[in-house]
Amino acid sequence: MSDCVIIGIGNLIKSDDGVGVHAVRYLEGKVPGDVELVEGSIFCADLFVFIEGRDKVIFIDAIDAGDEPGAIFRFTPDQVRNENKGVSMSVHDFGLYELIAMARLMDQCPEDITIISVQVKTIQTGDTLSDEVSAAIPRVHELVLEEIGARGGR
Repeated sequence: MSDCVIIGIGNLIKSDDGVGVHAVRYLEGKVPGDVELVEGSIFCADLFVFIEGRDKVIFIDAIDAGDEPGAIFRFTPDQVRNENKGVSMSVHDFGLYELIAMARLMDQCPEDITIISVQVKTIQTGDTLSDEVSAAIPRVHELVLEEIGARGGR
């Protein structure tokens, strides 16, 4: 098992909500071979098996932070908890933050977690990303490579 996993979260039939999965597909063949790529679901509890025992996890997900569509955010779970006082900006019911909390309670949470989120334009039914969100994916790729490079110095 790789010590680093990148998990794209999203619903491919809800337009921009699928950005995490689209981003992971874009990353195929563009990250080192020892990094595992996972297409996640919208029910993040199913992702526990993919983070257990890892050193580094990078999540890519949609976010509704009220910013311009395609805006990209990079943060840690603790930054979200501290800055938003537990208010989730996720577009999912059992979301990423609940998954991380569950993993911490079970003492199975990786120490090094980064979340890269893209501001949605729409989450209406549809199987394509908006132009703004689609245009953000190459920058997400750059941020992922920075994160992967950062783990080498740890």
